[in-house]
Amino acid sequence: MNFNKLFKRKKNSYKNNFGHVLVVASSYNMPGAGVLCSNAAIRSGAGLVTFAFPESIYPAVIQNIKPEIMLLPLKEKNKKLTEAAKTQVINFIDKRKITSVVIGCGCGQSLFLKNLIKSIIKNFEIYVVIDADGINSFSNQQQNSTVKDFINSKAKIIITPHPKEFERISGMKYDNTSAGRKKIAETFAKNNDIICVLKGHKTVVSDGEKVYINNTGNPGMATAGSGDVLSGIIASVICNENNDLLLKTATAVYIHGLAGDFAAKNKTQVSMTASDIIENLPKAFRSIK
Repeated sequence: MNFNKLFKRKKNSYKNNFGHVLVVASSYNMPGAGVLCSNAAIRSGAGLVTFAFPESIYPAVIQNIKPEIMLLPLKEKNKKLTEAAKTQVINFIDKRKITSVVIGCGCGQSLFLKNLIKSIIKNFEIYVVIDADGINSFSNQQQNSTVKDFINSKAKIIITPHPKEFERISGMKYDNTSAGRKKIAETFAKNNDIICVLKGHKTVVSDGEKVYINNTGNPGMATAGSGDVLSGIIASVICNENNDLLLKTATAVYIHGLAGDFAAKNKTQVSMTASDIIENLPKAFRSIK
């Protein structure tokens, strides 16, 4: 894997060359999910990152978000996002020429979230990383391990399920063997024309044709927010101009695990947090180059 070629920057580059990531995440009870995702994205090479979140959590967001990240507070009524919020997101994607969207981290399950994801993937030829409650929004919707809304999408979709989320969205029984995990991720990716990042020990990344098995990471990464960090890294790395989306996704997974390994060395597996993974991203990028 030629990391130097993947991340090399031309001398006359400017921020728009490296993509604009929109993170649609968080809720009143889980404000940190989108913060972690956004902070990871800006550390992973994106030229621009915007965080769209429920307006009621603004105080929690502003205390923890990196200052380089732009904010898009979304309209609410009784702490629930409204149709006006959906319009805000759709218009922002259209007008700001968004490269990739991360959606679902800490959002909580709702019909609003599902409808927003459907609107995005049906109307925009962009990358969309669906995580956490975004995945759960499509639970029990599959037929023969196919999600109808994925098949009819314009967007190139990447899903990042843990084992239970995978069972919910695919309708397939999780197989914890190495060969089994490879097979089910590959099958679901192929049936839906998506990239599946099946998280866990030796995370599996497949587009239905090829499969990568990740060899970085450690048990200390089994901690709150680690998946949010991964989604932010993926959304940022796939903005790279290289056309091999599967390779870029697998590279992001590798970098996430490598940063986690550095964090474990510094903090121990017991004491490391998702924020420690973000703080070790520069070291991970420096290491692979």
